[in-house]
Parts: sequence; structure tokens; C-alpha cells
Amino acid sequence: MKRETRNPKPFLFSAFSACSVVKKKCGFTLLEVMIALAILALVGVAFLRAQAGSIRLLDESNQISLATLLAREKMADLEGMGFPEAGKRSGTGGEAYPALRWEQVVTGTELPAIRKALVRVLWKEGTRERSLELVAYFAKK
Repeated sequence: MKRETRNPKPFLFSAFSACSVVKKKCGFTLLEVMIALAILALVGVAFLRAQAGSIRLLDESNQISLATLLAREKMADLEGMGFPEAGKRSGTGGEAYPALRWEQVVTGTELPAIRKALVRVLWKEGTRERSLELVAYFAKK
């Protein structure tokens, strides 16, 4: 005696869609498409935010590098003097560093044969002013 079994409509499943073999209807529902677009939009926003952050950090590191170069240049000027006179000098970065300003402050210490030199480089970053400082001590020979 043969038993009759009822099969529901067979479906062919793939990674991207479910297709009915009997009716040959394939595709995504509107809800699936909207969810996929929402996920893509979130990933896109996260990617753009990461890119903007990396560009900002690149600009900041570039400014710090330029400020460091100018500060080292001004400190080398003081080293070239041997034992610099106490006092304060300031100026701009010139053509090489147009957005930067610098200050040199040479002060005496408790020991008359030693002087403290401070080189400060300043620049504007948005609405705030940033600075970088180098300190060195010079001894009378």
C-alpha cells in the first residue's frame, strides 16, 4: 500500500534570496531592501567620520612637525651664540612657517655661569591657540 505524502511548496535557498521553485518568483521584499540600505548608510557614515578624523589628525601632526622644526631652528640660533645674553626676542615664522610665531626667553639661574633658554612656538588651531616649548640650559665656558 502506497502512502501519499503532501509536500509543501519547495523553496530553493541561496545566500541572497529565496526563490519558489513552483511559481518561479525570486527577489527581496521591500523590508529587506530597506534594512540593507539602512545598514549601508550606517557603515557609510562611520567610514566618513573616520576619514574626517584621520584628516584632522594629519593636519595636527603636520602643524606640530612644523612647530618642532621652527623651535629647533631658534634653539640652534641660541646655541650658535655660545652663552646667550639674558632677554626676550620674538618674531614670525617668515616664508617657511607663515602660520607660526616664536618667542625666545633667556633668563639667569641661581648659578651665574648657567642660563636657561626657552623657545616657544605658537599657532592658531581653529579658535584656540596652541604652543610648543623647548627648554635648554647653557653654561659659560
